Amino acid sequence: MEPLLISVVLAVRNEEINIERILEQVFKQDYPPHLVEVIVVDGQSEDRTAEIASSFSRSNRTPAVIHLSERGRSQGLNQGIRAAKGDVIIRLDARTSIESDYVSRCVETLERTGADNVGGVQRPIASSRRQEAIGLALSHPFGVGNAQFRLGKKSGFVDSVYLGCFRKAILDKVGLFDEQEAVISEGSDINQRIRNAGGRVYLDKDIAAYYYPRERFLDFWKLYYRYGGARAGNFLKHKALTSWRQTIPPLFLLTVVISAALSVVDYRFVDLSLAILAAYLAASVFVSTAIGFGRRKLYLVPLLVCAFACMHFGWALGFWRRLIVPEKSGKYWGN
Repeated sequence: MEPLLISVVLAVRNEEINIERILEQVFKQDYPPHLVEVIVVDGQSEDRTAEIASSFSRSNRTPAVIHLSERGRSQGLNQGIRAAKGDVIIRLDARTSIESDYVSRCVETLERTGADNVGGVQRPIASSRRQEAIGLALSHPFGVGNAQFRLGKKSGFVDSVYLGCFRKAILDKVGLFDEQEAVISEGSDINQRIRNAGGRVYLDKDIAAYYYPRERFLDFWKLYYRYGGARAGNFLKHKALTSWRQTIPPLFLLTVVISAALSVVDYRFVDLSLAILAAYLAASVFVSTAIGFGRRKLYLVPLLVCAFACMHFGWALGFWRRLIVPEKSGKYWGN
């Protein structure tokens, strides 16, 4: 069978620190070079991202650079896909790091399984203690529930994957990334539309896409606040959540808030609210301590407690804010 033509699409903004590294990795893939085109869509970067991408060249190969008039990630991805000539679209982010066989393994898995979208496991890279803790929280069930693309326990058909290696034909069928919703998890949304149309999404645990987590807790909080809002955007669009794990943080926060509000009527609800928070803290400390002892790095314990709190409370607040506060159509919330 003739190898497939591949289009690698990167939608980026203000990534001058990362753009050259990821382009180096893309151009060093072991897939036939003449069958890989690289498209960088720059969303109004205020640094040297576009300049670096435009001047990048390896073995007489250069990426195509598209300058976007908007900042939205979905808009950038769609511009890249529309310009793509490939039979297969591989989405990458500038903060991603991949091995030289990433493209070939994704394509092989796509053909072997008959899936419409394939992804690998999202594995964190750490250069500091805080980043290490955040990466561990993002890879533990207490933080992410049963999100298989973060846990990487088994291969199989799933509800969503990290990034994605898409058949161009399925995108022609279900449409591109949603540009109209005020805030949405664009990857989860398109995977849900693929599955609703009878397509299949496959996770290969042996394919890894490494990434650099946020380095500050404030940035991590903001990220999960946006994630929560994005998931609520999916809920408003599809009238359903794709997993039970997505109900736990907002219901937990709602219970705390209602208990605290009822304490105005009956002071005993203060005890209930404090008991709920104490139970959460105890669970977080227990899990964090277990991880710290398991890795023989006790300094991770308080950092993990902070990371889990950013995830759970940030996600829940973002979720409820998106449900309660109307947003303008097409606005990229949280940019």
